[in-house]
Amino acid sequence: MTLRNSIFLIIVLFCCHITNSYAQMKVQDFGGTLYVENATVSELEALYKKNKYQRARALDNDEYPAIFIKTLPIDYQDIKSQKYRNELFIRMLAPLTLKVNEEITNERNTLLRLERHYQQNKSLPPEEIEKLEKLALKYDYFTRQKNKQRIETQIHNLKKRIDTVPPSILIAAAAMESNWGFSRVAKEANSLYKEKVWFTTEGLEPLENKEDGYRFKIFDSLLESMRSFALTFNSNINYEHVWQAREGYADRHGVVIGESIAYALSQSSNLPNFAGILDYTTAYYDLLAIDLGHLKRGIKK
Repeated sequence: MTLRNSIFLIIVLFCCHITNSYAQMKVQDFGGTLYVENATVSELEALYKKNKYQRARALDNDEYPAIFIKTLPIDYQDIKSQKYRNELFIRMLAPLTLKVNEEITNERNTLLRLERHYQQNKSLPPEEIEKLEKLALKYDYFTRQKNKQRIETQIHNLKKRIDTVPPSILIAAAAMESNWGFSRVAKEANSLYKEKVWFTTEGLEPLENKEDGYRFKIFDSLLESMRSFALTFNSNINYEHVWQAREGYADRHGVVIGESIAYALSQSSNLPNFAGILDYTTAYYDLLAIDLGHLKRGIKK
């Protein structure tokens, strides 16, 4: 083989390696719900275009395609346009927020069904008590009361906790905490909210303040990160004033939108003026429209 042919072969193999590294998108279809991983920006955009999802607002019937990305696109960090990056970030996260809220709604419906059963019968069978106890454990509600008083107290307090988190809040908070997905923690740990774990060797080590005893929690997917944040939002007693604001707004208007509770979140982050920027972000990018959205199944692969 001549030197010229050898060089040509090396170039071909190198190009094939680059092509293969960007041609590994995996799409799993579960009854018209798509789970996507290892996608490039262009591959994801092609999938969005096929499902008429080229903007995040003013969608037909407020329907968002059930396309759930596992991680940020492989080449997401290469995006140069801040405007395009932010719009894509919103589109990627919108279906995830609606998925998380579907799951929370299912749990709330279970709780309300248990409440109706108890009101009608003044008791719950053992298997229903077990469900109630599991919800109390998950949402970190503890009481020493027993028997009927225990059931009544659990239901009363869990109704405040187990409720949807406005998608506009989930997206805006993720944008602020992860710098619209461009942070090291978002890229290397799939963490949208910089969730920390303490006094452990597990997790992503911070570049600064290494002696403070924390690391950033690593998630298997962006969806897991969002689920974790929503659970913290609904279980940490420091958010009690936010639950009260949410409950009051829901009683008056039926649907809770982000701006109704944004300023109640002033103590929820170490970022300066978190609540003000959160409120501005939801308004500037019209994220409140997503609060009224719902998922559409039957998505084209």
